Amino acid sequence: LFVPLAPLYAFVFLAMTAYAIVQHRLFDIKIIITRVFVIILWIVLLSKIFVASSLFETLTDMLIFMVTVYFGILLVRSVRKEVEQREKLQELTKQLEFANRELKRLDKAKSEFISIASHQLRTPLTAIKGYMSLLREGTYGKLVQKMEKPIANVYASNERLIRLVNDLLSLSRLESGKLEIKWEPTRLEETIQSIVDELNIKAEQKKLKLVFVKPERALPVFLLDEEKIRNVILNVIDNAIRYTDKGSITVRTRLFPGKLRILISDTGAGMTQDELRKLFQSFTRGSAGSKAWSEGSGLGLYIAKQFVEMHKGKIWAESEGIGKGSTFIIELPAQSSQLDTYDDKSQPPMIGESEATRH
Repeated sequence: LFVPLAPLYAFVFLAMTAYAIVQHRLFDIKIIITRVFVIILWIVLLSKIFVASSLFETLTDMLIFMVTVYFGILLVRSVRKEVEQREKLQELTKQLEFANRELKRLDKAKSEFISIASHQLRTPLTAIKGYMSLLREGTYGKLVQKMEKPIANVYASNERLIRLVNDLLSLSRLESGKLEIKWEPTRLEETIQSIVDELNIKAEQKKLKLVFVKPERALPVFLLDEEKIRNVILNVIDNAIRYTDKGSITVRTRLFPGKLRILISDTGAGMTQDELRKLFQSFTRGSAGSKAWSEGSGLGLYIAKQFVEMHKGKIWAESEGIGKGSTFIIELPAQSSQLDTYDDKSQPPMIGESEATRH
């Protein structure tokens, strides 16, 4: 009765066996094939011993057989080891994929937490800033002299918190890819001048000279995200003021074919080559900066680098060493149509070929 169905049973048996081999590792085909090949080879060589026509031929066949046995065993072990290593590698790959998924999930949760927390903190901090401003302006009555300094300290601390919250918001948006470029025509000279005017009071409080050396000819209008580039320039100048105890901070612009460079030079603490390499990493600051200003988050320059790179530009720093000041260079691409309106022949050589990086 079942004989006519034998081919069907054979097919089902082969299919189930194949499934067991692939899914449940019933046995490894590679090891089986290697073993079968080695055993067949042994049988052939062993049979040759019994049909040898002379003693010399018998001894030769026996020697070949023993050598083949030895190397056959090594081959089978090698194949088995390779299979085991492959299985371990597959298992590790699965674990890494799982760990990677978990890291992405945690990173997303972290970004969401930072974003929510920052938004929640922003409102009360803005309210505090408003009330502190009203108190300092005398809206609620003239302050007693001994209260002026504590109120100023509270205002300054609140400003630092607002900057930190803004940095965290920018970081979360960068990591989530939600930050977009708002292209608009911008006159960088006016942007730089407004930043210098804004930070001049802070520089004067430290008895520093903050200067913007305007180019001889007006720069062309650039198409960029003015708010983000303003954030970059302000952050770099603000850092220069913090980490400079005496001397000056000088801002210059240099226009080259296809690019504009903004140079911010200071006579401050300077940096080692190792610090320069790590400068634009998140939550990283130089040793001189850590000693000089303990409230920094180490996010400002990292975010500045991301903003510049979003404009297809570059930012880096140069320093001759500790105590010898630093120069930050912000390089932005310029459209050829922008450069047609500007003659750069009178410009000095590029950085590293002139006194541009000296103080």
